[in-house]
Amino acid sequence: MKSKSKKHRWTDSAQRRKYMTWRTVVFQLNKGKYGMSKYYVCQKCKKKRKTTRTMHAHHEYSWHAFPDKRYDRQNGVVMCVKCHSAFHKKYKYDAIQDPKYLNEYLKR
Repeated sequence: MKSKSKKHRWTDSAQRRKYMTWRTVVFQLNKGKYGMSKYYVCQKCKKKRKTTRTMHAHHEYSWHAFPDKRYDRQNGVVMCVKCHSAFHKKYKYDAIQDPKYLNEYLKR
């Protein structure tokens, strides 16, 4: 059985660069707003980390459904790997179409 290769989001290096810049800005905004410029903070469990190794930048308005908001610096939240995985496990594809699920998840 042949395994399908994962399709990359970026069609060229310019898009990848834009995404990486967006990610960096989301992390820096998080660090400045919640981590006293010292830590990256998970918006769900409030776990603090000095590196982004165990943190993910997540789009509030999904990458696929809202292409005009992909690189908007206000369209990102930081979650630890555990909380990010739990979010996608709970809401699956519903969260792609409606950002209210993220707000609901973060408030609990």
